This record gives sequence, C-alpha cells and structure tokens, in this order.
Amino acid sequence: MLKLSVSSMDTYEKCPKKYHYRYIEKPDVQKNTWGFTEFGSCAHMVLELFHKELISKNIPENQYSILMKECFKNAVKKFDIKILEEPVWTPNGEMPGLLCLRDIMQVYLDKVRKEGMPNVLGVELPFNFKINEDTLVRGFVDRVDKVGPKEYRVVDYKTSKSAKYLSDFQLLVYSEALRRVYKDAEVIHGSYVMLKHNCKSYDYTFTLNDLDNCKKLITKKAGFIDIDTTWVKKPSILCQWCDYKPICQDAWAE
Repeated sequence: MLKLSVSSMDTYEKCPKKYHYRYIEKPDVQKNTWGFTEFGSCAHMVLELFHKELISKNIPENQYSILMKECFKNAVKKFDIKILEEPVWTPNGEMPGLLCLRDIMQVYLDKVRKEGMPNVLGVELPFNFKINEDTLVRGFVDRVDKVGPKEYRVVDYKTSKSAKYLSDFQLLVYSEALRRVYKDAEVIHGSYVMLKHNCKSYDYTFTLNDLDNCKKLITKKAGFIDIDTTWVKKPSILCQWCDYKPICQDAWAE
C-alpha cells in the first residue's frame, strides 16, 4: 500500500529523486539539523504544550501569561539552544531566534485576549484515511477548533517568510481527515496562521465539492508516484539544504 502525507506529496512534486531517497531507498546518510526547521518545530511545540494545558485544566485568563512562559521554557529544553539562538528572518530584519520566538508567543497571547480563546478540541492530532484500497493518507493536524454546532476549523501554523506560497491543499487534506472523525461536520474552515507576521490568519471555508476534488487530486498524485520508475532529479536552490546531496546523482557537477 502506498502511504502518503502532505509532506511526502510535496517532496515528490519538488524533486522525485529526493522522494525516492527519503521514502523508498532510505540510504544511510548524515541528517543535518537546520536552523529554520528547529525554529519552526520549537514554535509548534510551544503552542502544542500551551493548548494541551488549557484543554486538560481549567486555567483562568489572568494565568495565560504564566502558562505560556512555562510552555516556552519546556519547549526550548527539547532543542539545541545554540541553533535556536542563531539569527532568523523576520519582516523587520534578522534577529536571534529565541527573541523572535518570544515575540511571536506574546503576539499570540495578545490575539487570544483580543479575539477570545478558540474552543480547541485537540492539538497535534494524528490521522489516517484511505483514498482507495491502495493509498493511505496520514499525518498530524496542528490544531482543531469547534467553531459552532456542526462547524469546525483545522489550523496550521507557519513560520515561513511569505504567504504567496500558501496553497489550500494541505488544509483540504486535513479537513477531509476531520470530516471522517467528526461525523456531524457540515461546515469546515481552514486557517494558516503566519507566526512571523503578527500571527495573521489566512482563512478558507470548504464545500463538500472542494473536499471531493481534493480526494481526486490525491488520487492523481498517488498515481504518478506509483508508476514512477525514473525518479528524476529536479535541481533547485533547495538542494543546498538536502541531506541527500552528497550521494545524489550528478551532485558533483553542480
């Protein structure tokens, strides 16, 4: 059975050769730790810990700042502090990653106070569902909110520079997963929260037709991957951050 995720499908589109290395051949190569991935993972963990505590405990609003500080400290302990201290891009110029993370969480808190705490049902929720007998889609959703009766929202946090690369595909996949868990769902929204851009939210509302088209697109992507035998390399600027560059065919010629 072909097992896919949003990430693996994205990898295939950007470079079939990398997909083959990562998900099929799985060669023994040194895995590098990149600053931008550590930063993003740490930001996700802070918010995951924060909402998990709020879900499990009755914490008053005047304690949110204390909770966020505790979650921040606990999350940072899981990562290489030297890497997190490296400069990261922000709309106002580079700054140390830890300071940027701190500022992001303050903005997030301010937004919660202004707009109200969402009704969060879960964070980092795993899912898997079959598109057909030969294809399984799996992954994790950053956050799921209950918006109202029969109305839900899937939320994905982004630490990327620009919103121009956003696509509704990822949120559609998550929405399809959500629909299979919450059978009463009649309205499903999707939101990207751009953490480095004052937690600005880019919002969508999906129809059943949107979700059906998403399933067709997944089936199409799965078909291309399933019949591929050549795994063509697609050189790009992303090659410099690829763990497989040292063994990649023709890497010597770049």
